[in-house]
Amino acid sequence: MRTLYHFRQSPFSRRTRLALAHKGLDVVLRDARENQEWLVEARRLVPLKTVPVFVDGEHALGDSNAIAHWLERAYPDAPPLWPEDADGVFAAYETTTLVDLALTTATDLGTRYFALRDHPAWGQVTGEPLGRARLALDALGARASSLGRSTIAKSGWSAADMWLFTAVMWFEGLPARAPTNANIAQVLTLGLTLPHALSRWADAHRNRPDVVALG
Repeated sequence: MRTLYHFRQSPFSRRTRLALAHKGLDVVLRDARENQEWLVEARRLVPLKTVPVFVDGEHALGDSNAIAHWLERAYPDAPPLWPEDADGVFAAYETTTLVDLALTTATDLGTRYFALRDHPAWGQVTGEPLGRARLALDALGARASSLGRSTIAKSGWSAADMWLFTAVMWFEGLPARAPTNANIAQVLTLGLTLPHALSRWADAHRNRPDVVALG
């Protein structure tokens, strides 16, 4: 039995759900925010202590990137997550790397390290990573504007699109969630803004059945 411990609004969890849907794999979803026992179980299963956690038979794996590569190799007969041509692979890997830079910076500085915000060195320490995160978002926006198509790779919907789309949805949803979520409100204070080009790119994918199924 395949099981995914996830957070419903997390872009890392949501892109893993899209990867599973793309592969056509049935999976039991366990929202670790709704059930504390599932969160404890997820953290017990993998040393990373993060979510999502994917359980496939006897294997338990954390980190959405690692899960995607596992799915590609464990289920080679299912639709591929990664392009096969060199240009497509380059674009996909670059896109997913830039997405992770922006997301990890926002979530780390807005949650894990935010308690240090009143330290005199906060601005000095956070300036460089925030600058790189802004450059990453701008580069993604420039890529989206230059594509001339709806997907990162010419071969079609891939992990790169899943990673980018779920990141766009997360950034777009921050203002609405901030009044009821202290962590999200903290992330907003960082001043990271989503390029309009990324929202326009995402418009082509908002009505996909697998995207709608994310809820």
